[in-house]
Amino acid sequence: MKTDDLIVALTADVGTVSAPIKRTLWLAAGVGTVGAAILFFAILGPRPDLAASLADPRFLFKWLLTLTLLASAMVLVLQLARPETVPGGKFLALVAAPALLAVGIGAELISLPSSDWVRNLVGLNALFCVVFIPVLSALPLAALIYALQQGAPARPTLAGAVAGLAAAGIGATLYASHCRDDSSLFMGVWYVIAVAIVSLAGAILGARLLRW
Repeated sequence: MKTDDLIVALTADVGTVSAPIKRTLWLAAGVGTVGAAILFFAILGPRPDLAASLADPRFLFKWLLTLTLLASAMVLVLQLARPETVPGGKFLALVAAPALLAVGIGAELISLPSSDWVRNLVGLNALFCVVFIPVLSALPLAALIYALQQGAPARPTLAGAVAGLAAAGIGATLYASHCRDDSSLFMGVWYVIAVAIVSLAGAILGARLLRW
């Protein structure tokens, strides 16, 4: 059977398979989150002033940003898991997190004197950020890739990359609870680099493991 014919045949059955694959993906995200949380508490743990930080808008903005990334990526992963064409408009969900980050950076550039920009951008733990967000994202990414194997992604590389974004949303949310750098400028560089690493890993895994 030709690939195009197979896609058509699978798409015809999407009504019967969409619900199970959605449950599988959400279960994978949950299992991956639990595993990442256990790893987080084993090697890092929350910052000592976490309770006080909950009153700081800049700290809460980090969670808002990482959870927005997670939510928007999961919406698209659920679509990409099925053997059907995803409308271009669906990809607009991925604009939410970058747009939110741009607003945060703009607000910080306006509110801070220019002499503080570089200090906030460099931060205190840039290397930790770039290392530990991918580390904490590894289990969620593995779980999501496994779940996607139970589906039939028509675009395996893209599905893997977006799964990487979702996994990075989980890892970054956990890491943000430990990170003492609350600057949007810091996130705009180091969190973005870390998320890009995870997404690239997802794309590579998707290309190799999700083809059918």
